[in-house]
Amino acid sequence: MRDPDVRWTGVPVAVISAILVAVALTAFGLELARVHPLLAIGLNLVVVAGAAPTVMRWLGVPVWRWAVYGASAGAVLSFVALAALVF
Repeated sequence: MRDPDVRWTGVPVAVISAILVAVALTAFGLELARVHPLLAIGLNLVVVAGAAPTVMRWLGVPVWRWAVYGASAGAVLSFVALAALVF
């Protein structure tokens, strides 16, 4: 049986990890966009694809899965923000 209070302790972890990943990827992408916009999108895709196998393995660990949810949401938000700011 799962403890219903776990989600309320995991949500702040997910929010913090989403903010950290979104800010880091967006800042990295904006600096690369100064060189060329497609370079920014391409290298961010390489970074996310390279980190994905390790991050997906963490889904099985109860504490780390909240960080994985947040990091995934942060990466998606970063790509949306980067596309809106660069193009």
